[in-house]
Amino acid sequence: MKSISITTYRGFSKVKGKCSLQELIGWVRSRQYANLIEKIGRLVSEGKTKEAENVKRQLDYFTVTANYHECRLAHSIAAYNDTSTIDIDKLREEELERIRALIEADEATLACFLTAKQHGFKILAYLTDLEAEAWRNSFFKTATITYDRLEQYHAGIYELTRKHYEKLLQTEVDTSGKDLSRGVFASYDPKAFYSAERVARIPERTLTIEAPEPAQRGRKKKKEPETGQTGDISAYTCMEFNKCLCSTQRLMKYTEGSRNSFLFTLGNKCFRKGLEESEVKRLAAERLGDGGGMDTDTPIGNAYTYTDRTERAEEKKKIPLVEQVIDYLNKNYAFRRNTVLDRLEMCDLSQTKEKSFYAMRNKDFNSIFLNISRQGIAYPLNSLKSVIDSDYSPEFNPFTNYFEGNTRWDRKTDHIRKLADTIQAEDQEFWREGFRRWIVAMVASALRPGKANQEALVLHGAQGKGKSTWIRHLLPPELAEYYRNGMIDPANKDDLLLLSTRLLINMEEFEGVKTGDIAELKRIIGQENVTIRKVYDTQAQLYPRRASFIGSTNNMQFLKDYGGNRRFLVIPVKTIDYRTPVDHKGVYAQAVQLIEDGFRYWFEGNEIDDINTRNERHRMKDPLEENLYVYFRPAGEKDFEVKWKPAAAILATLSVYGRTQANAQTQQVLVQILERDAFGKRVNIHGITEYAVVELTQQEVSENFRKREKGKEMDELPF
Repeated sequence: MKSISITTYRGFSKVKGKCSLQELIGWVRSRQYANLIEKIGRLVSEGKTKEAENVKRQLDYFTVTANYHECRLAHSIAAYNDTSTIDIDKLREEELERIRALIEADEATLACFLTAKQHGFKILAYLTDLEAEAWRNSFFKTATITYDRLEQYHAGIYELTRKHYEKLLQTEVDTSGKDLSRGVFASYDPKAFYSAERVARIPERTLTIEAPEPAQRGRKKKKEPETGQTGDISAYTCMEFNKCLCSTQRLMKYTEGSRNSFLFTLGNKCFRKGLEESEVKRLAAERLGDGGGMDTDTPIGNAYTYTDRTERAEEKKKIPLVEQVIDYLNKNYAFRRNTVLDRLEMCDLSQTKEKSFYAMRNKDFNSIFLNISRQGIAYPLNSLKSVIDSDYSPEFNPFTNYFEGNTRWDRKTDHIRKLADTIQAEDQEFWREGFRRWIVAMVASALRPGKANQEALVLHGAQGKGKSTWIRHLLPPELAEYYRNGMIDPANKDDLLLLSTRLLINMEEFEGVKTGDIAELKRIIGQENVTIRKVYDTQAQLYPRRASFIGSTNNMQFLKDYGGNRRFLVIPVKTIDYRTPVDHKGVYAQAVQLIEDGFRYWFEGNEIDDINTRNERHRMKDPLEENLYVYFRPAGEKDFEVKWKPAAAILATLSVYGRTQANAQTQQVLVQILERDAFGKRVNIHGITEYAVVELTQQEVSENFRKREKGKEMDELPF
């Protein structure tokens, strides 16, 4: 057998679709259900069993043993997978790993994972010993089998499988899994086991199942019973009927005009005694039917119907109103709290086959309130909002859901390199390594608070190469909502919040950033959290920085900070292939695996120096800095022409020859340049810092001017 098909449900009965057992195990291994499972564990530890069961009902539900067309009932059966679902529960925590090892090593085990409460295992098995094979051969002699025979077969093979695991594990198995239509809840278990090899060994079997007819709604009309047909009714039932009859006779007489009321009262009393309706009708027809001349069935039937409805209504009244509301919500809707965007999202199960969630608006609350009211449940709108906007709605992180719920990397295909090679850069190896680190850092920043991406990737190239289009294709469609196009204004609180609520921020017009904003942007790129107060909050909150930065520019010189630009990973590009589709699943599966393997996605030491050196060609130099190296150079140890000058004296020379303004601000810039470039310095007897410089000759100055002009011409070339 290539794979085992399983049925998925909307609720616990209505079929939603299908998937493979291997896919289910993949979801269980990922964090798709982790938040709900952790919540169940917390409630169980607090002794809140009922609340834990309510949360458990929010998990997806599957049937592995049998597949169904429309609903999980006998008449809707589509196929039988010849597997048994074994439940082992109430294990001690210290027993789990020992039991797990035994289960996985057994050849009958196809798959297993921790149950929703994490105190046991769900085992999906195919037993192959001699007794099991003999049992199979006795039932599957032909390609057709009735549903009753299939139930008989499944009960027998389940019993053999149950005994097998009880003997193997020396622990009791929960017998609730013996039903043919038994389903399983989803769970969270990173160590969930699946054996494709064992599944492949299961023989293919084409089996036609003769399903029973669906049950007819309403009451079937029965032939009028004849006197003398009550001999097979038990003495106890006859005795209880006589008691009810005597009790009714004490209240009223069975006379013309009151017979229907008499029979209705009699039926009411028999119902409350728990007597079978069909037997009561036969006894009433014999005792009170006047030899078939009186219709006793209808009043008795009405009594049973009315009393049944009344008692069910009374039982419903005993259920707390909030539980009725939750039960209705569970059957018709799914809710979740998006922890990245801090908003409630919902899915109307009656409107979509797949779970398509969208942000809740006031209109949605009002519509749910209307639907609940139509069900006869009187519940205030504000209370309804409080229920939904509570722990009832499980937390949902779209980043962990996508990245950790993705397929595993095969460790063979280098998807990240393939994506990097859609761009041809001036230094291809540096680009490949830089992009690998940057995209892994982007995923780490989204998944792990405190691991912010410390680099902003900037693509430099001529206009029209497709830089912006290539950047937009980096995110998969599932995460397109978490893309931002535009600069971040550090003074705008809404913009700062984007650092936490977005995955990728594209600084498209990067060259237009002011010098002061560049320094602020460098600070933002390096910070791990952002503290802001939302509009309606009473106090500021700390939000993790999740966003990574990327940008593009057409200008060669766009960096304006002379204090170092290590935060910017600038890549001069030659060509861009933005038409080749991006294998998002492969790229991000590889990134997640690299993070788990301890891949170093940050730069350090000499790597930072290399980035700063590479960025020098993209830095727009201050006129003061350029003039400094036209008229001076740092003094070496063997220079005889060395002069020790204060920064103000150097600035005075530059103001005369280089027409540089001399003021406190330009002097401060000059000091930073002298310190950065490690000019020799000393403090004279007056406490003034002096710098060791060599003043260049007129010939050297002229040569420097020629070099500078030639450099500007080269920067303006389009290649």
